[in-house]
Amino acid sequence: MSALAAPTPAARPPTGAELAARIQIPRQLPLRYDGERLGHLSHSSYTKFLLCPDDWRRHYLKGDRPPPSGHMFLGARVDDALSTYYRHQLEHGELLTLDQVHDAYRDHWTRELAEEAAKRGVHFDLELDEARAFTLGLEAIELTMRELMPRLGRPVAVQRELAYALAPGLNWTIQGFLDLETLRADDDRADIVPAIVDYKVKNTLHSQAKADHDSQAGLYLAGRWLTGQPAEHFCFAQIGKPGKRRKTMNTSFVVTRRTPAQLRTTLVRIAQAASQITALYDRYGPDEPWGFADPSGWKCSARYCGHYTRCPGGGGI
Repeated sequence: MSALAAPTPAARPPTGAELAARIQIPRQLPLRYDGERLGHLSHSSYTKFLLCPDDWRRHYLKGDRPPPSGHMFLGARVDDALSTYYRHQLEHGELLTLDQVHDAYRDHWTRELAEEAAKRGVHFDLELDEARAFTLGLEAIELTMRELMPRLGRPVAVQRELAYALAPGLNWTIQGFLDLETLRADDDRADIVPAIVDYKVKNTLHSQAKADHDSQAGLYLAGRWLTGQPAEHFCFAQIGKPGKRRKTMNTSFVVTRRTPAQLRTTLVRIAQAASQITALYDRYGPDEPWGFADPSGWKCSARYCGHYTRCPGGGGI
């Protein structure tokens, strides 16, 4: 009777690094509706793709873009006014008063509202009409200057574009605009460290746990890291709008950090998203649906998706 053959040893499962190396990062991104090729992915486009691939297809490939909501318009104008404050400080070495920043806010509001009206308009609604949104912006600026600015640190750059490639030879980049870059005190050690500050005017504010997993923080910190100018902190300078969750406007300041391993993971995730985008384009093209958001989630609703009433995966049938 022959001896039993020795069992073949089981193959070692690949490591995370080996799996990441298998991701085929596309050299270029798909063509848009106007015949131009997409030149970058941003935090907002990455997030949109994760939430609903078909929303991403409509928005970036077909140019089917609903008007901005009143909430989005409000947040952008507060951002404009605060950027004006810091830009004036860096260029002239002096601080604007609250009244001067309010004047800048009014100017930005009037100019941008006229520009939006010439395109798609702004979708104000019963929850947030134009007059209410404008007033909330004034209050948000006052609160930011009084409660948040003392914590942000010394400014070094305002609204700087950050663009970086995942690998050599790619015809596209990851792009972002940094609201504010500062040098600020580190709470954990007696030191001054570089930081990125992002303004938020929202109903739901980032908790520490959410900030520690936020893709925007990861992508921006990864960009600074890859370009040889690492930032230690990503700071969410937040204004909570009054509503069902709170009676009055308030502030929240949350600082998050990333380890080199976490930064590499962030880059792997966006590389995978880019690979999936090109695969879906090759399989379905720009005109067929790419896949829909979770129907039980907040994204798949008439309130949060401008395509919902025409989407076969939403309310379009």
